[in-house]
Amino acid sequence: MGNAIVRQDSDVSDHQIPIPPRKHSTVSQAKLLLMGPPPVEYVTDEQKIFIRNSWKIIEADIARVGVITFIQLFETHPDVKDVFMPFNGMKISELQHSKQLQAHALRVMGFVQKCVARLDEKEKLDKLLEELGKAHFYYGAPKKYIDQVGPQFVKAIEPSLKEIWSSDLKESWTQLFSYISFQMRNALTAAEKAKRGSK
Repeated sequence: MGNAIVRQDSDVSDHQIPIPPRKHSTVSQAKLLLMGPPPVEYVTDEQKIFIRNSWKIIEADIARVGVITFIQLFETHPDVKDVFMPFNGMKISELQHSKQLQAHALRVMGFVQKCVARLDEKEKLDKLLEELGKAHFYYGAPKKYIDQVGPQFVKAIEPSLKEIWSSDLKESWTQLFSYISFQMRNALTAAEKAKRGSK
């Protein structure tokens, strides 16, 4: 009988009462939503060197890089093409020879050139990105499309830079476009809020 009591006590001590997992506070979740995504770090001094040195090579082939960037964007995200009214309904084969696409691509490459020129003047770069983000709001461009240009640009420049291509070079351009996208999206969101507040 004594053994039975010992076994019973042992069963109780070994049997842990399950503790329910802690639920995330809905207040903290709400705060995170209000705060938005965490800020994207600016490019490092070393990354600036990679960007500047490679840009000198890219500039020699800038028109082709610009067109390829958008052709790849339209191929991987066909819905993006519908946002650009002049290209709506056009086939990829037609876009490759489109003067309008070439002109638009050169405008975007011109913007990239301005960003590269302002790498050591972050305040001026931020102002440029803010203005462009607001402009995209008035164009009616969805925020999600802003993030899609950078990866296609990085793919488009690789063939031109094959002799110096490296993971560090790729990461440098990726980081710059991540920063560009973040700043533009913030400006676009601010323009949306301002418009709602004015009603």
